[in-house]
This record gives sequence, C-alpha cells and structure tokens, in this order.
Amino acid sequence: MNHRVLVIGQSNEGALPESYSRAFERLGMEVVRFDSERALMQASRFTGNRVLRRALRSSLWNAVNREAAEVAERVRPAFIFAVKCSFFHPETIRRIRKSVGVPFVNHYPDHPYIGIRWDPREASALRRDLIEVLRQYSVVWMWERSLVDRLRRDGVEARYLPFAVDPEIFRPQSVAEGLHCDACQLIHDVAFVATYSRLRCAEVATIRKHTIAIWGNNWPQKWRTLSGQHRAHPPVWGSAVGDIYAKAAVSLNVLNAENLGGPNMRTFEVPGSGGVMLARYSAEQHEFFPEDEAAVYYRSPPEIDDKIDSVLCDPELRARIRRNAARLAAEQTYDVRAAHVLRECGLSISANPKSANPRSLMK
Repeated sequence: MNHRVLVIGQSNEGALPESYSRAFERLGMEVVRFDSERALMQASRFTGNRVLRRALRSSLWNAVNREAAEVAERVRPAFIFAVKCSFFHPETIRRIRKSVGVPFVNHYPDHPYIGIRWDPREASALRRDLIEVLRQYSVVWMWERSLVDRLRRDGVEARYLPFAVDPEIFRPQSVAEGLHCDACQLIHDVAFVATYSRLRCAEVATIRKHTIAIWGNNWPQKWRTLSGQHRAHPPVWGSAVGDIYAKAAVSLNVLNAENLGGPNMRTFEVPGSGGVMLARYSAEQHEFFPEDEAAVYYRSPPEIDDKIDSVLCDPELRARIRRNAARLAAEQTYDVRAAHVLRECGLSISANPKSANPRSLMK
C-alpha cells in the first residue's frame, strides 16, 4: 500500500508544515517535503530584496506552481497536504488532482477573508481570488468553526481542524520559574513571543505596571532599545520559544483581530510548554483550556495589568495552571490532528495516537 504523503509548505523548525510532517512520520507515513518557501527564494536571484520580491510575485508564483506540479507527478503520493500555499493557482490544483488522482487538501492557518493588506507587517490573503483557489481542494481544513460555515456557504469543502501542540518543540520542562534575559540582564516575569501587528502593539501598550519582554519582528524602534516597560528582542523560533513559555511566570497571548473568534497557535503552545497563558478570552480557548484552571483570560486591555498582578501574587494558582495546562495540552497534539486528517481522507494509519476530546474535532 502507498503510504507516501507529500507535504507542501515551509520546512523550517517551528513551522506548521514541519510539525505535520513529523506527525505523519510518527504515524507510519513516508513524508516527502516540498519546501515552497525555499523554492520561491530560489526562483530568482532578486528574491533577497523584499521590494523586488513583491514586484516579481506573479512570475515567482508561476515558477513555484510549475515545480510543485512536477514534484507531485513525480512522487505519486497517496495524499497531498498543503499548508496555506497562497501561491497556488486554481488551474494548478486542478491539474495536480487530475494527474495524480489522490486527495489534495489544504490546512489554511490564517483568515481567508481579510483581503489584501498593503502594510507588509499585517496578515494578508495575498491574492484576490483566494476563495476560488480554496474551492479546488478536496478539503480545506480550517481552525475556526464560523469560518468553516462561511467557506461552505461559498462553495468550499471546509472542515474544522484546530491547531495543536508539537511535542518535539513544546513540552513541559523541569526548570525553576524565572526567565533570565542575557540582553537585559533581568529576570522577566511576563513574556510575549509574536510578530508585530497594529492590534497587538496597541494592546500591549496598555500594560503600564509591568515590564513586558517581547520576542519578534517589526516592533517599534523605541521598544527595541531594551529599556522601559516594553522591551522588544529579536525573534526566536522552535524550542527556544518553548523555553520562554516554560520559564516565564506569565506568557501573554494577544489574539489578532482575525483570531478573536477562536484560538491561535500560542493557545496550544504555551500550555504545551507547561506555561501560564494570559490571553484575551474566547469561547474556543476556554473550551480547550478552562479559565482559572488551565489559563487566565482578560476581556479588555485595561484588565491586563490587574490580571498579571493576580497571577504573580498567587504561586499556587500558577502551579495549578501549569499542571492542568500541560495535562490538557498532551491530548491535543499534531499526531492526533494528522491521524484525523488521514482517516477523513480514507487512509489507514499504523500507529494509534492518544485520543483527543471528541469536541475538539467537531466538523
């Protein structure tokens, strides 16, 4: 039986396609990786310049479409799993499905209806015909239930698949609480790992009583001086992120505007590291990690300082949240998600991952 799966997307550590690739391998699949980001960067000698890369986007996408189709036809997998892959044209997806004749699905991790943003620091759909592109897949897996319903109304075969924990990167650690920062020479109580967005910046700026250590791209220059209350450090990836979550007394999770209805990847990664997550409340986050038992939530930015105070002043609360969060996160791994995808696509698996709460995989 053919157990080969072609995974299309970024292959670097901490990227969602790589987490799924490892999960498929643990389930007994033979994974062939097509690193679309690398293919895009190699399509022209000008891709190192961000301005030129945007100007050449059409020709770069055409080149990656051709290469991806050739790889799919050469590999002849039993199943194709793409993650986001906004570069795909509708006709390329139709060609691959016709020529290879296997399920070709997409796990789309962003909001498909946000349109094209001109600010490169903000999330963007990247193309105006995205919904038409998504209609071409066998299935589009979506992380938020209301988006599943909306896509279905627009003719997309959408199904619900929340984010999860990659246990090779995010796992509880036996470390003393205390996040020492070599750059600041301080112990940071409150940490936030995220790329800049306008909403995140505005929300974090409301914190006045506590020093916030931030790791990520594009934060305001005045915050990158590593002085004052908001201290923005260079970005970190992979297991280094899990180390921060495990050691910080509080790990902030500011949902972007397009995530306010549901969870994001940090919703699972902070608890998966045994961290104490302080996030803006959403019903779906509470479903996975109940309030004041496995996470702490605020309803509006002015509450954040008081919530931080309440957590820092209660070591028993932090210990309980760490314990419960790690236990619940252990049931929400990408092995569980990958097994669900394979079963839904009619493929057998040779390993049996620990079952998650059935509600978490409702369609």
